[in-house]
Amino acid sequence: MLALALLIFPVQARAAGNENENRLRVFVDCHCSDPVGQSFCSDFKGKVRDSVAYRLVDHTDAYGIGVHLWCVDLFAGIPGVDSKLSGTMSAVSVAFTIYSDRLPGEVYEDSSVFRVGKDAADEMSNRILAAVGQLATANKAVFEHIRATPKPAATPSQRVIE
Repeated sequence: MLALALLIFPVQARAAGNENENRLRVFVDCHCSDPVGQSFCSDFKGKVRDSVAYRLVDHTDAYGIGVHLWCVDLFAGIPGVDSKLSGTMSAVSVAFTIYSDRLPGEVYEDSSVFRVGKDAADEMSNRILAAVGQLATANKAVFEHIRATPKPAATPSQRVIE
């Protein structure tokens, strides 16, 4: 029984690994210091992580889509605004990029600025994930070309010996 389990497990692990490799990489870069922005960023990362179409990554290696978020509390530090409003809404700027280890850097795709209330992180995360899907569809040919083109092998450099 144990031997059978050991034989089956590697096959399942390989299948899961292949499935993971087929998912489009999404790099999420958050610069959110306010509580609503942090909650939104965390919720969005969770949606990417749980998605069957995308894989959350920590680095922009290989190729994928970058989602860069910057958040500020809308009401913090504004004179005359009731302090009870602080921590209830965040202004969020998002910039979308595509990246590849074959490009000199990330390529700008789109950007937007919007407000997120403390009870709307889930809804806005879904909207941003939908935008990622639109960008993935729009760049499908690019990603397929990157995937199909073999990475050039490193060529040894010639060194002059004196």
